[in-house]
Amino acid sequence: MLYWIILFSLIGGVFSTAGGVLLLAKKNLAEKASLFLVTFAAGVLLAVAFLDLLPEAAEGFGNFVHSSWYALGAIAALFIVERFLWWYHHHRHDTAEHPEHMGKHIQPGHAYMLLVGDAIHNFVDGVLIAASFMVSFPLGIAVSLGVVAHELPQEVADFGVMISAGFSRMKTLFLNLAAALTTVAGALIAYFALSAVEALEPYL
Repeated sequence: MLYWIILFSLIGGVFSTAGGVLLLAKKNLAEKASLFLVTFAAGVLLAVAFLDLLPEAAEGFGNFVHSSWYALGAIAALFIVERFLWWYHHHRHDTAEHPEHMGKHIQPGHAYMLLVGDAIHNFVDGVLIAASFMVSFPLGIAVSLGVVAHELPQEVADFGVMISAGFSRMKTLFLNLAAALTTVAGALIAYFALSAVEALEPYL
């Protein structure tokens, strides 16, 4: 069973970056499409949050009010962190000392925020893949296919955001692969300590 969990967490995480890799091969197209991809990423993330993650969290808590409070707290915390990063990068990069960042709507800090969120999201995907395989093999396959289905377009959008923020193609690829590997980490931790991870799942 562990073999299948590792295999499908790799497919759901690392192999899902294939869409972003195709985007990197056509950098000029990616730069032209970056505004579209940023708005597409926002749509994907909102849909996943409201149609998938929040209902699952509410089911885990047994109370929608609890999941709403935690979601609101996360939004407030991330807003504060984003404001700090915006201030930091504004003072460090939006100057004559760093003209390559002047006038950019997407700063590197925004891309790093996206990566942190993506890494957490991928970790939870790994937990869900492992938990579903431990219930039944067909359920594990179904959940893994669901992960791949929403990761492929999200990875394309993430790559577009990072390119728009001025990251090189190699840096974009490396950072996204690092974030994708948290899927495997989540799956392995869930496999060896599923009862503890299950208790944290609604919070994650």
